[in-house]
Amino acid sequence: MNSFSGPSRWKINNKACWLFWFTAALITILLLPQLALAQERQTDLTLRLVSHWSYIEAIAGKDNIFFLEINNIGSKAITDIKLSSDKAEGWVIDFKPGNIDYLGPGSLQTVDVNIRPSWNVGRGKHGVNIIAEANEIRKVEKFWVTVKTASLWLWVGAGVVLVVIGAFVSIYMRFGRR
Repeated sequence: MNSFSGPSRWKINNKACWLFWFTAALITILLLPQLALAQERQTDLTLRLVSHWSYIEAIAGKDNIFFLEINNIGSKAITDIKLSSDKAEGWVIDFKPGNIDYLGPGSLQTVDVNIRPSWNVGRGKHGVNIIAEANEIRKVEKFWVTVKTASLWLWVGAGVVLVVIGAFVSIYMRFGRR
């Protein structure tokens, strides 16, 4: 009788089949995470301007301090980040510190930002671009700053109106109807 026929043949094939599937599963489990880890590392930044209110409000002609959060959301470190801005004429925007030497993956760095709109700028929303430029990436974010005029001009205007009214009353009392 042939030794490859009958139930013993199925036992060998069944054991070989289980051995094959076990080896395939083991290789998949061991190699799949390494393949996923072998992906190219990503570089990405987020910039967020934080103020004390829910919106960014600045007073014209005065220093207004805000905080800029720079977050490395990539899987690769970012080096030599330089901060700058694209702004309207007459505006002053300063960063302290202006450079960040190293920002690791998942790290967050807070920078003080002083925004001083021009004293003669109109009320309303004005766009400001903040630029973070590093060796690995360049990120530009636009922020809208609501500019309010200084309340000093309101008081100066009220003072001028009161002086004019006082002058008319004084003239009327001195040279009144005779």
